[in-house]
Amino acid sequence: MGARRQAPRSRTPRGEPGPPERPATGRTHPMHGARTSSAIDLAKLHFVVLLWGFTSILGHLIDLPSAVLVFYRVTMAAAMLALLIRLARPRLPRTPPAAVAKLFANGLLLGAHWYSFFLAVHIANPSVCMLGMATSALWTALLEPLMVRGRRHRRYEFALGAIMISAIALVAGGDFQYGAGLAVAIASSGIGTTFSIINARFTRSHHHYSIAFHQMLGAAAFSALIAAAVWFASPAGGKPSLVPDAADWGWLFLLASCCTVFAYSQYIELLRRLSVFTVHLSYNLEPVYGILLAAALLGDHKDLSPTFYLGTAIIALAVFAHPFLERQSRRPPTPTAPAG
Repeated sequence: MGARRQAPRSRTPRGEPGPPERPATGRTHPMHGARTSSAIDLAKLHFVVLLWGFTSILGHLIDLPSAVLVFYRVTMAAAMLALLIRLARPRLPRTPPAAVAKLFANGLLLGAHWYSFFLAVHIANPSVCMLGMATSALWTALLEPLMVRGRRHRRYEFALGAIMISAIALVAGGDFQYGAGLAVAIASSGIGTTFSIINARFTRSHHHYSIAFHQMLGAAAFSALIAAAVWFASPAGGKPSLVPDAADWGWLFLLASCCTVFAYSQYIELLRRLSVFTVHLSYNLEPVYGILLAAALLGDHKDLSPTFYLGTAIIALAVFAHPFLERQSRRPPTPTAPAG
């Protein structure tokens, strides 16, 4: 008597122990305020960006039209994610139908972003596409406060976004005479930014595998419609190829598994702790990583000019300066003594 009884653990309807309580992480609203980001998260983010930089090399190696390539990429990724969800332990909770519809709709935006990205490369060149995609930081600085309650416009984010555009222009080498391609790339960047801001909301209540799976289905539906429209609109003698060859299947598997399933799932998981602006600012290193990988794997290092290294240094400086500027913006102003 007098001994304190230990409260029994909650149990599920099947009599199994309930899930442990989720520890407090100190994380506030996912789009602003203090976050529990760490050096590990930032290192993981840069590894994801490195994998995304590898996609440009794979896109060069795969001999398929853009819409068809995106369709195979996201369809194979959806199949792999379905298998991962099936094998996950503990089993992932079922996603409510209303949430499935929202994730699928956001996946349509993802498909539009990826298709317009490859379209910009096709009608212009990679340099023009990189310059257009460098506007993602500016898009984020502009759109995030409009779409997220409580998020304010920050002048230093606009400044960093403008610096990124100038730095990417140096990296790309100044071959920007294709106005239509640049317009498509800028639009693609805006679509991708809108998609990412919406995606950050889903990370609070859904597992990153479930988010990625349903959004891959949406992207597959969009790319299938575009591929079908392109095929039917093509003349009888110039129908695009719809079936990959043996080599393309291998590159597509690598693209879907490493650069899509793993990289995209980790990107969604990182949005739990990193702001969209932080992710998009680091995303500007993708062309740098892509060019360096192409130099190492394809022997393109002879084409790297001094302006490439200058632009790379500016991008790296802006990326590493952002956490410091963010901490400074959250610091309360120092009170001043009254005059007289």
